[in-house]
Amino acid sequence: MNRFTERMQRADRRVDRYFAEDPSVVLVIEGQARPVVAIFESPDDMALVQGGGEIQDHAPAISVYTADIIGLEKKCQALIGVASYWVTHIGADEAGRTRVKLARGVPGKDVDPIKWSK
Repeated sequence: MNRFTERMQRADRRVDRYFAEDPSVVLVIEGQARPVVAIFESPDDMALVQGGGEIQDHAPAISVYTADIIGLEKKCQALIGVASYWVTHIGADEAGRTRVKLARGVPGKDVDPIKWSK
């Protein structure tokens, strides 16, 4: 590995620690709680309803080092602070980082009823 690449990787690790969640993200992989350095995001997401209409929501995801998530599978639990999420999609390895899409709640547990606004 050349010096430029090494320095860029060091800089990336510093940036990641700066933007990472505090408290850290904990992934439950094969029954083991594994803290990881992760950047959490929750961009707006729109779901179209058949027959017309749309639901505005958020699409939570984390960006993590690929090496930190070996063994991660769909429906694994992710804890961010006191909030519980579960894995819905694991993206491709992009230069040592992977984007993991999440859903709110505990894997295998029914979600709370929707509180519709009037």
